[in-house]
Amino acid sequence: MTGQQPLRATFRKHERLTGRDRLREVATTGQVVKDHPFRLVGLLMPLDTIAPAQVAFAVPKRHVKLAVDRNRVRRHMREAYRLNKHRWYERLRAADVQCAWLLIFQGTAPLPWERSSEKIINLFDRWTQQHVGIDR
Repeated sequence: MTGQQPLRATFRKHERLTGRDRLREVATTGQVVKDHPFRLVGLLMPLDTIAPAQVAFAVPKRHVKLAVDRNRVRRHMREAYRLNKHRWYERLRAADVQCAWLLIFQGTAPLPWERSSEKIINLFDRWTQQHVGIDR
């Protein structure tokens, strides 16, 4: 077999946004992009990782009462991010910046996979276009 293997779409531990202080900083001072029922809060900041971005996913109990539904929504959010992150990583690397994102679900019921994936991709595309700008 000759040629290069395609890169696997993974979501590793160093790509997860963790830590109460860092999450609070992103949530309070980050720039927001909304597409109901999702809200993306992001902040350009240096990270202690090799990844160009770290992300956290939140599904508040206030909005989605059943744990199985919260887990399903969170799983859809992670999967949509994992499959498409290479697009946003390219922009971040080209601009030579790192950022932290917090994706929050604010609906009351889970969306079908196609709709949630489409909305999440749209959110991250809009955020990177508005706040990363290759000319920086």
